[in-house]
Amino acid sequence: MMQSKHFVTSLLFALIQSQLLSATEYYVAPNGSPDAKGTKDSPWDAISALAGKQSVKPGDTIYLTQGVYEGKMDGIKRIPFHVELTGAEDKPIIVTHAPGDVAHLNGAVELVSSHTHLIGLEIGDLKWDPWQKTHQVPTALNALRGESSKVINCNIFGGAMGTGCWSPSTNLELYGNLIHDFGYLEETGRGHGHCFYSQNETGTKTFMHNIAYRGCGWNIHVYTQAGQVKGFDIIENICTLAGNYKEGQGMDNYLVAGYPAAERIRMVGNIGYQPRDLDAWRPNARLSAYRDVVNQTGECRDNYLMGAFFGLSLGRWKNMTVTGNTIWATNVLVEVSSGPTGSGVNSDTKPDLSGYKIDGNTYFANGKPKLFRYAKTEKVAEGDLLDFEEWQKLGLDKTGEFHQGKNGRPTGTKVFAFPNRYEKGRANIGIFNWDGLKAVAVDLSTTLKEGQSYRIYNTLDIIQRIDMAKPILKGTFDGAALSIPCRGSAASPDFDSFLVLPGNL
Repeated sequence: MMQSKHFVTSLLFALIQSQLLSATEYYVAPNGSPDAKGTKDSPWDAISALAGKQSVKPGDTIYLTQGVYEGKMDGIKRIPFHVELTGAEDKPIIVTHAPGDVAHLNGAVELVSSHTHLIGLEIGDLKWDPWQKTHQVPTALNALRGESSKVINCNIFGGAMGTGCWSPSTNLELYGNLIHDFGYLEETGRGHGHCFYSQNETGTKTFMHNIAYRGCGWNIHVYTQAGQVKGFDIIENICTLAGNYKEGQGMDNYLVAGYPAAERIRMVGNIGYQPRDLDAWRPNARLSAYRDVVNQTGECRDNYLMGAFFGLSLGRWKNMTVTGNTIWATNVLVEVSSGPTGSGVNSDTKPDLSGYKIDGNTYFANGKPKLFRYAKTEKVAEGDLLDFEEWQKLGLDKTGEFHQGKNGRPTGTKVFAFPNRYEKGRANIGIFNWDGLKAVAVDLSTTLKEGQSYRIYNTLDIIQRIDMAKPILKGTFDGAALSIPCRGSAASPDFDSFLVLPGNL
């Protein structure tokens, strides 16, 4: 088996150094025992160590050594690894792979921990069956309860959902994860499952620097009927190919919409790419509601939303800032409606625009004359559609820009690089390649140091574990921009996302 040469994350190193006097390092192995000592020579088993059955204290580190950790089965049903650990605010418990090792929890994880950080783990079922017939897998990473836990730089795949992030798991942070190849399919009808399925009431949930792609259903899905959708920071994620696993289907990349009013929503600096526009109402990003309610406070800033039938769908908001975004879609670029398309909501009045600050956004034409919508009902009517000049007369986008592009599409290239805050040499890259170039130059000087080895993966090649995929590029960084090959695949013709990792295989 190929072994990853991941560096221990800088966060992990700093935490260990600051806690050496009081913290203990424990070791777990695939052949470990609950009766062992938790040392390198006498490692614990994963099930007892993760479930809090061993003597792990705040500030301690649990190292999972090289190998595949098999989860339990109940017939064809996978039983999740139960992670129940309790750290402290200034002394989190860290669960990570041993340096230089790949630790794979083959199954799913149920997280009911406080002040616990899962870092750099492979979490996913190698026998995932999207039809749920021969092998049934629950949510790959299900955060059920706890306070201020973090899931950092993990690779998550192969569950009925990618992640579940529920209200009793307060101040949860998911950072730098790959989440892909999840959900389930029906014989007829749509694919199901979500990369992030989340609700929240107190505190703030943070989803930052994750890459979500190629599931059976939605990517980020903040939705509830009986709960709450309050307090979300959705920052600099790459969400692409939502619903792509099912042939002929496209889903929302970003959805914040439920039965109750949403509040404290921040969607900043994200990428959304959806090449499919088969549903004549499906948006790339939706910040609205499924009832006739007025959402409270929201911010949608500096996002790059490309594709789908609708670019950005906005419902009724008391205070909503929409600025610095770049948007292209095949039909309507932006709508502000009391009854957004696909919501099932109709109202007697259009939204009160006095609480909206929509300005400074950039739009690309798609060949249709009227690309904006201001409406009160779900059904799209010709009288609700506006051209850019009419949109501006509403007091919106007075400093906005409208570009023709070429053949109803954007042109050129657009490169995004998101260095990882927890692991030096790691980054997420997104490249829009509208002109179909074979390769695009990318400056990684803010991520890699000269003389540092690296490897780069096209995320489409990562189907299960990262070490099962082949890098498209590897070498030693010399400070010059790297020429990264673009694929232009049938599934993703205009966009590629990449994972940059330090070290060699």
